[in-house]
Amino acid sequence: MSGHVFDHQVAIIGTGFAGMAAAIALDRVDISDFILLEKADDIGGTWRDNQYPGACCDVPSQLYSYSFELNPDWSHRFSPAEEIHHYQQSVMDKYRLRERMRGGFEVATASYADGGWTLVSTRNEQLRVRYVVSAIGALHIPNKPAFKGLNRFQGKLMHSAEWDHSYDYSGKKIIVIGSAASAIQIIPELAKSASQLSVIQRTANYIIPRKDRLVSQIEKSLFRRLPFIQRLLRWRQYCINDFLFHSVFLLKTGLAKRYVHRLVQRHLKRQVTDTRLIDQLTPDYEIGCKRLLLSDDILPALQQHNVKLITDGIRHFTARGLVTDNGHALDADLVVLATGFQTTKLFGDMTIKGPGGLTMERAWAKEIRAHRSVAVNGFPNFFMMYGPNSNLGHSSMIIMLEAQARYLGRLLQHAEISGKTTILVRPEAESAYNQAIQNALQDRVWNTACQSWYKDENGFIFSLWPHTTTRFIREMRKAPLDEYIFT
Repeated sequence: MSGHVFDHQVAIIGTGFAGMAAAIALDRVDISDFILLEKADDIGGTWRDNQYPGACCDVPSQLYSYSFELNPDWSHRFSPAEEIHHYQQSVMDKYRLRERMRGGFEVATASYADGGWTLVSTRNEQLRVRYVVSAIGALHIPNKPAFKGLNRFQGKLMHSAEWDHSYDYSGKKIIVIGSAASAIQIIPELAKSASQLSVIQRTANYIIPRKDRLVSQIEKSLFRRLPFIQRLLRWRQYCINDFLFHSVFLLKTGLAKRYVHRLVQRHLKRQVTDTRLIDQLTPDYEIGCKRLLLSDDILPALQQHNVKLITDGIRHFTARGLVTDNGHALDADLVVLATGFQTTKLFGDMTIKGPGGLTMERAWAKEIRAHRSVAVNGFPNFFMMYGPNSNLGHSSMIIMLEAQARYLGRLLQHAEISGKTTILVRPEAESAYNQAIQNALQDRVWNTACQSWYKDENGFIFSLWPHTTTRFIREMRKAPLDEYIFT
């Protein structure tokens, strides 16, 4: 194949919220020659994979949806995972994206030469495109710690993102390893029918009430007939969440931050009466340094007669279960790894090679960084959704994805109109942008002494946006295009 012949103008890798946002944004600026590549047979990314018992979103439904495609039929204030996946399917169909999707195409390598990218799948299929948009997200490769002797365990082993729905866990002895975002949703469900449930907690978490509820038929009817009411509620929730940023994540203390701290303490002491358990569930780090969790039912679940919270580390696994650091043996029929994802592997096992053979792995050897979260110096015509320093600790990621998608549309539309075919971020622009990001992060709670998935192994905060979503939207909209070289 000639280096200048393209199968498509754009390849978008991934069909979750990020990939769909990018596709719709490109369509809106009349860049319609794109293909959506998906490693699985079905769309949805995170919400396709994470279908464990109790799985739901921890952002209110009104905010966890596209601003241009509100759903009047959410069943709960916080949407169940299955419902979110159904919403994704409906968006895919409405915007006719499914006909431009190729399932079963898992990209193994992406190599740049002769003004475009060659994508090779794990099955050795090839595609030649001018632009690549990686929309594979950060929460897609399960983190499976290498516990000593894990291969000796003869019971059932599952990661939360690889749930086996054919397995009947009722009446079983279960160990859940982890106590964060996915664990607090799984534990109350398993506790309903498990004969014995042991929860291994490495670090206590700050938990605030979720206050979930059913959405009434009257509300749904009102949203359908008067859509502006739903938009108003969305705007209200948006403002509340951006207020949360100022009240939790800035290092300086104020009335708002003290209020949130009291809310956490009150929630804990209202729902837990055992002083020893209260001590076990009280974090010893600054509030907001790790992900702030929302739950109405995890604290009552931990007090059930068949549930035990264990704060010892894991010494090793046995054929029947595991042994903790203090020598206590736990038997299990089922072990659930609620241990999150490999968040530093933004592209999974995909190898990305720019001009001259420069790999993304080498470019990011010292630190993971990008320009405005979407472009990397040295990799022309390569863009990202949900890239470095665009993650949030307080609001809906979909807000960020929409801003990134519009920005991406601006870049490609400018190249199209001006007759340019290559887009490369200027190194000085990328450097200045990242310096500003890191300067701002110095005054944020994530920079205090706690371990979190927001950081790499050296403590470098590569994941989080250090300001409000409002500021991100404004900066992406007004960002000058001369930060790039168009040739």
